[in-house]
Amino acid sequence: MPTIPQSKRPRANIENVFDFLHELGPVSRGEILYKQLRFSVSWSERDGSGITIELEHPGNMTALNKFKGGIIKELKGNFNGLEEVKDKQGFKILKYKGYNNFIDFDVDESEVKFKGAIPAYIHEEGTTYMLNAALKDNVDFKHFEKGKEQHILANGQPVENSDVYRKLMKLFGPKYNFRLPKWIWTFYQQQKEWLDKYSHVSWDPFIYGTGDFVKYFEKHMSKMKRASGIKAGDYTTWNPSDIWAVKGMSTVRKDIDQQLMRGSLIEMNNILIKLLEDEDLVGISLKMINQGDNAELHLHNVATSAILKQLGSFSQIEEYGMGDIEFRYNNIWEGETSYMPTNVYIGPSKKYAINIQRAGNRIGFDTQIKGAAAQGGQTPIDMVVDILNGTGFTKDQNSYPQTPEALVEQSDKWKKMYEFLTNRKEGQGAPTWNQFQLYWEKMYKKNKRNAIIRLMYIYFWYAALSNFSKENTSFAGYKKSAEFWTDLLYTGMKIQPDREFAPHAKIS
Repeated sequence: MPTIPQSKRPRANIENVFDFLHELGPVSRGEILYKQLRFSVSWSERDGSGITIELEHPGNMTALNKFKGGIIKELKGNFNGLEEVKDKQGFKILKYKGYNNFIDFDVDESEVKFKGAIPAYIHEEGTTYMLNAALKDNVDFKHFEKGKEQHILANGQPVENSDVYRKLMKLFGPKYNFRLPKWIWTFYQQQKEWLDKYSHVSWDPFIYGTGDFVKYFEKHMSKMKRASGIKAGDYTTWNPSDIWAVKGMSTVRKDIDQQLMRGSLIEMNNILIKLLEDEDLVGISLKMINQGDNAELHLHNVATSAILKQLGSFSQIEEYGMGDIEFRYNNIWEGETSYMPTNVYIGPSKKYAINIQRAGNRIGFDTQIKGAAAQGGQTPIDMVVDILNGTGFTKDQNSYPQTPEALVEQSDKWKKMYEFLTNRKEGQGAPTWNQFQLYWEKMYKKNKRNAIIRLMYIYFWYAALSNFSKENTSFAGYKKSAEFWTDLLYTGMKIQPDREFAPHAKIS
C-alpha cells in the first residue's frame, strides 16, 4: 500500500488503524492475508486504545521479520503519532506518541518445534546462513582453542564481528540470542563438514521456509502412497531432512513433479537416490554438535545404490542381539510424574536409547543417541500398535480403567501383567500388586491422566516383553526378538530403508 505524504497523514487512533489493517489484504473469516501470512486484529478491553496483531508463527524467522517489518512500515508511512519502541523481550513494536498504548504482535508458537532449547526453525535457518556465507560469500571460517574455549574466526577476525553473525543475532532475536554463542559451534561444524564432502558442487543458495523443499514435500505428501497402498502420512514420518541442498532448482523440481503423478513413495525414494548420486539434491538432517566435538556426515537409506554405498559417508545399519539390549521400567511405580521415562538401551555403553514416556494422553517413543545434544527422532505409536496387534495394547486412553473401582473389577488381568514385569530382574524392589493399587489410587486422585498413563506403561511393557524378550520369537512375523526393539529405534531415527524412509544425509 503506498505511503501518504507526511503532511496529509492522519493521526493514528484505534478506529483508523483498525480499519487500515483490514485493508492490507483479502479478508476471510476475520483473518487478513498479508505477505503470505494470515493475521487478525484485536484491541485492549482495558482501555480501548491498544491494538494487538495476532498470528501463528510461520516456522521461519525471515518470513516473520518480513511480516512485522512490513506492518510497521505500512503504519508509519500512513499515520502520524506512531514511534518504534521495544517490548519487554526486546522486539520492535509501535507506540502511540504521548500515550502509554501500543500496537503489538502476539505470535502463537504452540505449533513450533523445539529442539536444543530453542525453536527448530531458528537453528535450521541459522545453518543456511552459515552455509551460504561459506559457499556463496567465500567467508573462510576457522577455529582455534584458547584454554578450554573454542573460538571461531571469519576471514581471520572474530566471527562476532562478521556480517553472518549479525544476521544470526537478528534471527535468534532478543528472546534467544544469548544462546547463539553455544550454537555458533554447531553452525561452524556443519558448514565445515559440508564443505569437506560437497564443496566441489555449484549449489544454489540454501533457502529456508517459503519455497524450500520441506514446504514443497509437505504440500504434496497427500499425493504419495506407501507400497501397501495406504497414504504416505505427513512429511516427518517419511523424511527427517531439515534443509535441502539443490543444484538447478527448476530441473530438479521438474523431475520430482513427474514422479508425484505416479504417487509411489518407493519410486520417490528412488528418484531422490538418483538425484543424490548425481549430486543434484541432498536432504540434510541437522543435529546440535556439542562444544568441542567434530561433526560427521553420514548417508542413510541408500543401501540400494552401489554408487553411494562405496562412499565413506555411507552408514550401515547396526545389528544387535538380545544380549545388547537392556530395559528399565521402574518409573512405573517409582516416578512422581508420568514424564519420567521408561527406557530401552541398545548397544555397547548404552549407545542408543528409546525413551518411552507420556506424550499428551498417551505414551510416545523418542529415540536418543548417547552424547548427542538432540533426540534421534520419534517412532510413530501407530506402528507400535500395529506390531502388537492381537495383544490388546492400544493408544486410546479411554480403553484403560478410568476409576479405582474399574481397576479393582479388572484386578486379575492387571495383576497378571504387573507381576510378570516385577518378577523379572528389572522389577526387583517393586511394591506388591496390592501396594501398587493403593499407590495408583492416590495418583488417580491427584492426576487422573498421569495415573492412566501408568497402566498404559504396564500394558505396553507386558505386551512387548512377553513376546520379545527371548532371543527367538514367532510373533508378528519376527524371527529374532531384537529386531522388534531395533525396529523401534531405527524407525524413530528414520534410517531403515525397508520402512520406506527417504534417503538423506545427517550431520551430527
